[in-house]
Amino acid sequence: MRQLEASIPDGPVARLAGAIAAGALLAAICLPARRLARRQEARDSFPFSHYPMFSAPRKDTVGLVHMLGRREDGSSTPLHHGYLGPGGLNQVRRQIRRRVREGDGQLLAERAATELARRDRPEDRDVRRVDVVRARYSYPAFLAGSRTPLRIRVAGSAPVPGREER
Repeated sequence: MRQLEASIPDGPVARLAGAIAAGALLAAICLPARRLARRQEARDSFPFSHYPMFSAPRKDTVGLVHMLGRREDGSSTPLHHGYLGPGGLNQVRRQIRRRVREGDGQLLAERAATELARRDRPEDRDVRRVDVVRARYSYPAFLAGSRTPLRIRVAGSAPVPGREER
């Protein structure tokens, strides 16, 4: 049986070449750090990002405008953003926030309630009322599993047609 050997023999030259390659790689990664002290010249680059999503201090709370479906027993469930419009979550969420700020919360609730009744999705069949709400959540509590808002304000509320509360 033939014994396997390294493709490059181990010796002082191979070790020196490996050390130089490792040093060059480490320098290429660490050199951008020198720009961190000069904030006005800072550019966003690997591995140090100045993009606010990653580098800005985060508040302990966040405000969200979203829809809640109210069940007959009083419990609530978040509703899918698709009841208010096509597109991705962030696109629809921005539109909802803008419309609520302009005072259209009631109109949005009525539209979502009508659309919810029309679609008749199994997971939302027990929803009797749609609320468009402005809520404030705690990041630490939310990340620990609590979905209870610190504060909630209803911007609009409408019964789902054909499923009015009894």
